Amino acid sequence: MQRKNLFDGDSYKAQFALITYRWLMSHRWVSYADIMADYIGVTIKELPANLSNCNGYGELKKVVGTLKKAIADKLEKDVSECFEEEGNNRNKRFRYVGKDDDPLADMRNAKVINNLRQYWKFCQDSAGFFPKSWLEYFFHDCQDLLDMKAKRQKGEQVISSSLDRILTNIEYLPQLYEAITNKTVMEIEYKPYDEEQITLLFHPHYLKEYNGRWHLFGHAEGREPEFGYNIALDRIQEKPRERSKVEYVSAPDHFYDEFFKDIVGVSHMKDFPNKEHIVIRAHEHYIFKLIDTKPLHHSYEVVKPYGLYEDGEYAEFSVDVESNNEFIGRVLQMGAGLEVMSPPQIRKIFAKRVKDMALHYIEPGEKLQRMVPNTEEPLES
Repeated sequence: MQRKNLFDGDSYKAQFALITYRWLMSHRWVSYADIMADYIGVTIKELPANLSNCNGYGELKKVVGTLKKAIADKLEKDVSECFEEEGNNRNKRFRYVGKDDDPLADMRNAKVINNLRQYWKFCQDSAGFFPKSWLEYFFHDCQDLLDMKAKRQKGEQVISSSLDRILTNIEYLPQLYEAITNKTVMEIEYKPYDEEQITLLFHPHYLKEYNGRWHLFGHAEGREPEFGYNIALDRIQEKPRERSKVEYVSAPDHFYDEFFKDIVGVSHMKDFPNKEHIVIRAHEHYIFKLIDTKPLHHSYEVVKPYGLYEDGEYAEFSVDVESNNEFIGRVLQMGAGLEVMSPPQIRKIFAKRVKDMALHYIEPGEKLQRMVPNTEEPLES
């Protein structure tokens, strides 16, 4: 009878089996505490004094015994010939002393194959989420692409995106992705907003999509900033060209982690380069729940839960961000439901935007009335 794959699934048993097997194949001494700490992601000192208080401890003890027997059976030996043990209870530890460094390779490979099958199925089902150009490029002349198209034609596609992925120059995405991974310098004909077309010698580092628009970040020779130069894909004028003889300049380690950390979207504003602690009031419970379930930024914190206060019914939350057009747009998107309370300089930015916007909706006669003050003297009685 074929033994069930000990490594398959997401149960305690499967997870403990994978961790234990990895320890054993290193030929190091290992204890139940080592395995549990590895599973939880803590040090042994951070574990409870009594291991039985840890979730899954009973399964762990069973798995170790089952795994040791499976290894011994595979090697056609007794368990005592394959393992050394010492200590007892919490201090009990054991190690593998067999000569085969991967006796359960068949089981592990079967799990890998199963994972790949699941991934393959996901790729097929999620064809509607990825841009068509990605699929056409990376699955070219591949049966998978034909299967994806067949699924779509039969109405069997089960994942899709709300955004329209047929965007200007989106077909350049695969080429730019490969330029990043292969560290290839590109020559790009680019037309910035409201400026003349320029030729950039560009060292691509990072691709990011925001609000349905793709941006390429990198180092543009002779341009500022040195790193994090932002190219909107829809403003590229022709297919980028490779410049293989130019030495590629990489971004500093973790540069883009820091670059995006304190902003919403993709841009930094020169007028407001510093992070601000911004407090925003939600005047409607519905609007507050929208923000609470989909925060504007990872720094989001509730300052006041929604409730009735002396000055009204509302909730307040804070974000620590640089002010940019994307952040302003996200807040104004909620209309009168959100109000920026502080700091004053950020509130003024929003006040001006709202006033300018309101002017477009004032009728001509009302505009004139607002522009000409009432100078008539009151009639004497």
